[in-house]
Amino acid sequence: MGLLLVVAAILWLCTRPSLSPEARMSEPQEISVQREISVAPVQTQDIAEVANNQLSIINNQSKPTDYTLYEQPERIATQRFHIVRRGETLSAISQKYYGSAGKWRKIFQANRQLIDDADKIQPGTKLVIPD
Repeated sequence: MGLLLVVAAILWLCTRPSLSPEARMSEPQEISVQREISVAPVQTQDIAEVANNQLSIINNQSKPTDYTLYEQPERIATQRFHIVRRGETLSAISQKYYGSAGKWRKIFQANRQLIDDADKIQPGTKLVIPD
């Protein structure tokens, strides 16, 4: 008899789509706001005014607060690299990236920790090409 009741309860729950977890999660949740209003003996006009004031307070509090952060998208600074090949010079690399061989000092300054002498760069060195 107990097994029959358990099976009946499971079948009943399975046939109720409103009881599924998905349905319960998608339903809007109502939040009831209850306030105690203590009113001394007053005229009916004052009672209506107090009730309207209380309703306006409740209505203002039931509005959802927007906590969305509005940020400007941050530009991602991309950095170019160049791997030195045999026979390349800083002037040739500068001509390739900047269109001017005279801007080799810009590449040299950006890669000071890798290059000791601007005239001698080793093949296979990964250079940062600044903008």
